[in-house]
Amino acid sequence: MKKPKFKVQNVRGGILSFIKFFLLPFAFCILTSPAQATVIKAGMMLSIVVKGDKDLTQIVRVNDNGTIDYPLYQDASVVDKTTSELQDLLAYKLAKLVESPMVLVSVLTENPITLYILGQVKKPGLVMVPPKSSLQEVLMAAGGNMETADLNRVKIVHKNQGDENASYYDLQKFLASGDLTLLPGLLDGDRIILLSSKKSKYVKILGSVNKPGFYPIGEASSVFDMLYLAGGPAPDANMSKVRIISSPGGQKADFLLDMQKFIDNGKTEDLPLLSEGDMMIVYGKTITWTKTLEMARDIVALLTAWFVISSVLKK
Repeated sequence: MKKPKFKVQNVRGGILSFIKFFLLPFAFCILTSPAQATVIKAGMMLSIVVKGDKDLTQIVRVNDNGTIDYPLYQDASVVDKTTSELQDLLAYKLAKLVESPMVLVSVLTENPITLYILGQVKKPGLVMVPPKSSLQEVLMAAGGNMETADLNRVKIVHKNQGDENASYYDLQKFLASGDLTLLPGLLDGDRIILLSSKKSKYVKILGSVNKPGFYPIGEASSVFDMLYLAGGPAPDANMSKVRIISSPGGQKADFLLDMQKFIDNGKTEDLPLLSEGDMMIVYGKTITWTKTLEMARDIVALLTAWFVISSVLKK
């Protein structure tokens, strides 16, 4: 009698099914059982980690009234709940903002440090971070740096010390090298200031354009390129009167450009280039066809009204 032959694939499939349907649920129950969870009390510091979401990953303190300052869960008490129970509640609440949120709540055994971060960051103000957090981690807690920040000269003022004793650190050098010795040690109460870059990386476009504002400048951006980055000229734009204000080589230049002439001749590639910090102003026409038609319409309406009134009075 021959012994039955089993395929290797069937054996592997059976083992994987056993792990998936029996061992994993058992392990999950052990890891999340109430015996392993901590009961939350007032005054505790909680670490709330939401996988893949830096804004919702926060350190919060349980207030005296039992509440925590956390999005979508600020009014209900968390006291006497376990960390596992709070995880489930937050996952349910955050499902409105995040698809299938994975939440981990734990009690910090060490008190976090409070830092003041100011200047060119997206969320300036107080941040609470775990002790021994790096400067890069603190910046992320403040929403990250703005594009105008000078990362080559990050200013740090230690607690109870004045600006005259401030230290400066080259964060850009750390990002390029990964050398941890270039990062400063941070203490509770320190102030971190991200200064603005000396050179603006933007061009300001104003006047008769569809989208006036600040626009990032490229390595070779002409007046024509930047104009259409701002949505193009408005209907009343006078393309023969475009003002350029720049500072090439530190010398201020202010001149009017007949851009229409370049467009008519098909030589937009010959238009001057713009540099960081330049300003372009597109002036509007004093009288346009639209304004002329509006004036003509108003005159016709006025004459018609006068004619009607005159006819009534004669009767």
